[in-house]
Amino acid sequence: MSMRKMLQAAAVLVVCGSTSAFAATVVGPVCNPAAKVISTTYVSCTGGSHNALDVGGVACGDPLYAPLVGVYTYKLYGGCVNTCNGDTCNGGAGNYFVVTGANGWDFRLLHINTDANSTTKTCDRCLLGRVGGTGSATTPHVHMDNRQYGTRKTAWYLNAGTTCGSSASCGNVLGQPTL
Repeated sequence: MSMRKMLQAAAVLVVCGSTSAFAATVVGPVCNPAAKVISTTYVSCTGGSHNALDVGGVACGDPLYAPLVGVYTYKLYGGCVNTCNGDTCNGGAGNYFVVTGANGWDFRLLHINTDANSTTKTCDRCLLGRVGGTGSATTPHVHMDNRQYGTRKTAWYLNAGTTCGSSASCGNVLGQPTL
């Protein structure tokens, strides 16, 4: 292959991005020492599973920061009225952000209260909005999950040893989702 063709191929990879999935790092999204993991994996009596991390123990309206370490694009799916104790907006997700990865992977943050900072943006640990309770939430918290083709995966936080009660304040590593 000529040098010119190799440079063109490299440029396509840089512009279009890699098609290989990789592990990212997630740190606590709320800079409040009281932030804790309040829910992880469970299967309900009706057979439903959670397979996600819920970060709570903080006040509704506390600042919410992008939890992925590094520069990522957070796409906002909004339109819900800010609330602290739930509604049915967006199918139960409430206001939420999605970071899309390769091979059907994505990372999601649900139940967000929006503010002037809540827009689709590309950033590293930037302010995204506020802790809320939009969607199917009974208390203010941030729901975080890692999915491949819509199926929630748990290895991203289980392999990091994150359990209920783990500190979820900013800077504390909670897991390594695939993107």
